[in-house]
Amino acid sequence: MDRMEKTNRNGECDVIERFAISLGRNPHCTYNFETQDHTLELSGQSIVITREDFDNRKWQKKIRMSIPQRGR
Repeated sequence: MDRMEKTNRNGECDVIERFAISLGRNPHCTYNFETQDHTLELSGQSIVITREDFDNRKWQKKIRMSIPQRGR
C-alpha cells in the first residue's frame, strides 16, 4: 500500500472490507476526509457509505442490497 493510499483510508475501511470480503472478491475501500464518506469497490460496483450510514449501522445492509444475489 503506497503513501497516498494510506491517506485515503481509516480504520473503518478495514471493518468494511472484512465484512465485504464474504460477499465478493477483492474489496477496496477508500475514505474521503472532506465528505466523511467511504467508497467500497466490490465485484465491479462502487458503493458509497455515508457517515450517517456508518454511524447508524446501516452500511452492512446497504452493501448486501447493492450486490446481486447468487442463484437468482
